[in-house]
Amino acid sequence: MGGPGGHGLLAGTVSYGLKRAYRRVIRDLEEALRPHGFTPPLLAALSLVGANPGIAPAHLAEAMGHGRSRAAPLLDRLEERGLLERRTGADRRSLELHATPAGLDALGRLRPLLDAHEGRITGGLSAAETQALARLLDRLAPGQ
Repeated sequence: MGGPGGHGLLAGTVSYGLKRAYRRVIRDLEEALRPHGFTPPLLAALSLVGANPGIAPAHLAEAMGHGRSRAAPLLDRLEERGLLERRTGADRRSLELHATPAGLDALGRLRPLLDAHEGRITGGLSAAETQALARLLDRLAPGQ
């Protein structure tokens, strides 16, 4: 497709640039995680549960930007692998999600892999540019 002119009306737009960047980021992350039996959504789910012990499945789905029906299979897979457990909440009708020690260990093992992925993605940016980009992205999607 050549240079930016090959994108027609979309050339130089933030939304199209984000889409192209997202595809690159996800492709790289998928390749890095595959040998470890993870996908980006599995890593995201486990990471959010690890950082928010006791989170409700509905809140996890919301934090991931998924509906409950899409999050449930991820939770099932993590639970089957012994990385996550569902516990009855205080009112017996609610569920709480907790990373198991094996889940927390997996997150620790995946941290260097994620750091290397971030390095590949931001390798063409200075530290200041990387921080600025992260801040700008947070402003585009506050609270997400």
